[in-house]
Amino acid sequence: MKNNIVIEYLDEQYDKKKNLKVILSNIRKEEDMKKVKILKMVAVFLLSISLTAGVGYAATITYQKIFKEPKKYESYEEFENDIENQKEEFAKSQEISSEDKEKTIDINIANEIANKFIEKLEYEKQEFVTKELKKNYIVGAELVYYFTTNKNINKGIHIAVNAENGKVVDFENKDLKYEYDKITSDEITEEEAKKQADKLLKMFELQGEYKIKEIKEMPHLFQNKEVDEWSVTYCKNYDGALSYFERVELRFLIEKGNLRIDSMFIANEDVNFENNPTVITQEEAEKIALEKDKTLTNNQVDFVTTKLEVRGMNSWIYAWEQNGGKYPYPNGQEKEDGTIEFYPKYKQEENIARRVWNVSIHYVQGELDMDDLCKYNTKSIFVDVTTGEIIGGADESYLEK
Repeated sequence: MKNNIVIEYLDEQYDKKKNLKVILSNIRKEEDMKKVKILKMVAVFLLSISLTAGVGYAATITYQKIFKEPKKYESYEEFENDIENQKEEFAKSQEISSEDKEKTIDINIANEIANKFIEKLEYEKQEFVTKELKKNYIVGAELVYYFTTNKNINKGIHIAVNAENGKVVDFENKDLKYEYDKITSDEITEEEAKKQADKLLKMFELQGEYKIKEIKEMPHLFQNKEVDEWSVTYCKNYDGALSYFERVELRFLIEKGNLRIDSMFIANEDVNFENNPTVITQEEAEKIALEKDKTLTNNQVDFVTTKLEVRGMNSWIYAWEQNGGKYPYPNGQEKEDGTIEFYPKYKQEENIARRVWNVSIHYVQGELDMDDLCKYNTKSIFVDVTTGEIIGGADESYLEK
């Protein structure tokens, strides 16, 4: 809302300056010297007002607090109660109302759309034995028509069509894994795999730009049978920041020159993404992160890597601070049977994602500390690109292995 006010105000000032240009161009030559000087002074005055107002308002937005202190869990029971409440809320969210049904297309139309999609993948037309309207069943859409060719959920072809707009959001060939012992994947280059993946991505007819976040060939195992498949993840691009909350995941292989698809689906996770503008520079973000890091550890910094990303607000760095600068391991509570239940120290109330500078701080590896085994793990700090606040972080050392 505040951004809109600033834009409207600057537009108004622009219109005033534009009108002045028209007036200036129409001044007769014999009068121009005196009038032009006066009008130029007025134009400069208006411009200075608009810029000052813009800077003042931007400053308010830049320093508006985003991060809120999370709730602290005092016991495992408290955490468990939260989980049970979330389960109940999720179960209720899957109930289909009459209003939901009014928003959907006809199931027979969805059936036809599903088969046309399958035919594009060079499968024969399928007879679906399961045809259901489901809500909050997959991450591709809230309401979907879900079709399968086998009542066994682990077999057959499964395909989901967005019940509101008729777009396919999920496809799986659950039978492919049973053929692993008969399949030998063709060796293709990463560039060839990317071309195949790009073709599959276009089939989803998505709005906006999606870029590859990860592409790799890796073995997939089922019942002691293994085959190499390509895994490709595309993420939606927001001015250089890739959002993992809006992504497409593909798994496929090439056998004797033919494309064999394991799965392809859209994921639109239930996160409130605020596409906040970039105000803080990369250099400023690194300075903020390194200054914060000095208060959390005396580790010697080796090097820093920084990326523009979309990340969810979380309590990880906050937990570091509350833990006296020690690695924030989860809490553990011993149960009556002697087992230990682990649970997070804090609950993040806000389900928000924002554009951040992800500043990853890599340390010189010192001697092993038995009291803090993760002491030298890379620390990623999320610096909000608009406010400069630290809104979360992560241990992403596994990405280096």
